[in-house]
Amino acid sequence: MQQPGYGYPQPPKPGPKTGLIVAGAIGLVVILGVGIAIGLSLSSSSSPVKAQPAPVTPAPSATPSPTAPPGKYSMSAISNACDLLDPKPLAKWSSTPIPPTHRENQPSGGYGGGLTCSLRYTSTSATDGVATNEAGIGVQVEFTSAGEPPAYDKWNTGPSKGWTAGTTAGLGTRNYWRAGAVTEPGPGASYVVGVQDSNVSVEVQVAVHRAPGEAPLKMDDLSSIAQSQTRAVLDRLKKA
Repeated sequence: MQQPGYGYPQPPKPGPKTGLIVAGAIGLVVILGVGIAIGLSLSSSSSPVKAQPAPVTPAPSATPSPTAPPGKYSMSAISNACDLLDPKPLAKWSSTPIPPTHRENQPSGGYGGGLTCSLRYTSTSATDGVATNEAGIGVQVEFTSAGEPPAYDKWNTGPSKGWTAGTTAGLGTRNYWRAGAVTEPGPGASYVVGVQDSNVSVEVQVAVHRAPGEAPLKMDDLSSIAQSQTRAVLDRLKKA
């Protein structure tokens, strides 16, 4: 995600987060072994409309306004960022939805635009009879802004301690994956995929937490979902 100081409108920063596994740029936080919190720190505010003085038309400028770099991807067809995701694969772990959070930041001047969505699902564990199982998926999209490097460059900071990482052949121009898991007091895992291609950077995270006593999670399951969802996001953003 673009950081302050670049001169373009940006979404609010995520608030402080705690937990055993934190998944970096996307803002999805996995508090494994204690519970799971998957969510982008999205907020909105409103205030009374105050009277404003009549606008003054500025004099024409000889310097053209900056424009975001062109490319083969666009957010123009996306009215809700959550339309980029397919949560059905999460049903194998949990199926009761928690209200999603999402944000659509439209392009403006040299700012390329951005999209975020976080989906969470919960279920009752057969081992303890309470709703301790959760599964979630989230996506962050940033279109390259004028005069700035792709957001991918800021996200690709390497894995946290205890995580594994690598790349995937044939996915975008550049990509990475990161994966982390715990087993106590209950199984939990998170898998993140980041990709940069043309004028867009995308990051997808899948995370799952299970109650103590349930079967360990298979990282290949999370990997398969994260990889396929990332490819689908790129397809949905591609210009017709």
